[in-house]
Amino acid sequence: MIDNEGLRALLRSEHEHAVSIFLPTHVAGREIRQDPIRCRVLLDDAAARLLRAGVRRPEIEAMLAPAYKLAADETFWRHQEKGLVVFVAPGFFHYEKAPVEFPEEVLIGRHFHVKHLLPLLAEDGRFWVLTLSASRARLFEATRHAWQDRTPADMPRGVAEVVAETDYQEGVQRSPVSRPRTTGTTGGGSRGAGHPGDASQGHAYEDAETVRKAEFIDYLHRVVGRIEDEVKARKAPFVVVAKPEARGHFRQMAEHLKLTIEGLDLNPDAFDPAELRAKAWAKVRHHFTVGRAEALDRINGLIGTGDQKAMLKPEEIVKAARYGRVDTLFLAADEHLWGHFDEAQDQVVAHGEPTGEDEDLLDYAAGQTILQGGRVELLPKEQVPRNGLMAAILRY
Repeated sequence: MIDNEGLRALLRSEHEHAVSIFLPTHVAGREIRQDPIRCRVLLDDAAARLLRAGVRRPEIEAMLAPAYKLAADETFWRHQEKGLVVFVAPGFFHYEKAPVEFPEEVLIGRHFHVKHLLPLLAEDGRFWVLTLSASRARLFEATRHAWQDRTPADMPRGVAEVVAETDYQEGVQRSPVSRPRTTGTTGGGSRGAGHPGDASQGHAYEDAETVRKAEFIDYLHRVVGRIEDEVKARKAPFVVVAKPEARGHFRQMAEHLKLTIEGLDLNPDAFDPAELRAKAWAKVRHHFTVGRAEALDRINGLIGTGDQKAMLKPEEIVKAARYGRVDTLFLAADEHLWGHFDEAQDQVVAHGEPTGEDEDLLDYAAGQTILQGGRVELLPKEQVPRNGLMAAILRY
């Protein structure tokens, strides 16, 4: 699954001819056999369009060769998700499987087309899931549709590993005669059992439940320490899937991380990953829908008062995005606006249909907004303010 840094790398990549190929794919069934055929048809379409754009045939063949090789790989097509995107440019080839279905299309421009990926990658669409039991702890970075294992390599493998490590360290640090006995003695010159001066007595009468709790808390301290750097670097809602006792201890230990923590009272070892992701998403979904609703309320309020921080004209929004002025961008998810930004003339030219030099200006505006720290919201067209193709809240 592509991450946000991978997205930014794609957005920073500029080519004279950058080809983006999207197609829906199938996990099972007879349709699997049709997927590589449809991929080759799209590649043929891309080749024909590049030829019409004046690219020489040998250059086209060299550029598209890795993609044609992928289309011919039978093993590759037997292991698909719901969607596939292939990015190709001179000297560049990259593909991504996706858990969502893409429209079937070929897009060619100076930049790779990323708008279809934004629902998977938007910063405010990501959250953390920590699955926690006595036998293991795992950390996942998730979206509504997928998750990626981010468990640190040195994460303790359950309480048993911590106990074994502690016992070993204590064993090598003590001589046999200095280790505490597990029972008290009576008679001779020794003190009676329970005497406060006998160092062995606390160990002798420590009940099993107290020992279990101490070992579990030690384990949780180590888990918090292992995940700290990862979750501090990417702030997002946090779901702990564990029994109440473990969640309560974790919440106290992780207080310094200032996490927005939600809880699922489940034994995570009893559920498969897809079930856990769906249950975790249900817990955090409100964090994202509230943010979107607040942003829409804000821009509608600005429009209502005539505030110039609300912008509705696509050509002006594209230019504002290029110069880093867009704080929040609203786009119609399934629409295109063809054209280009002539930086030498500082002019945006838009068309109803694409010509040789055009690219999707909605996608261009989204990419520029993300690269410069703004937020992008993809919406059904009827939810975009004034039923437009795009709208924006400006920083200034």
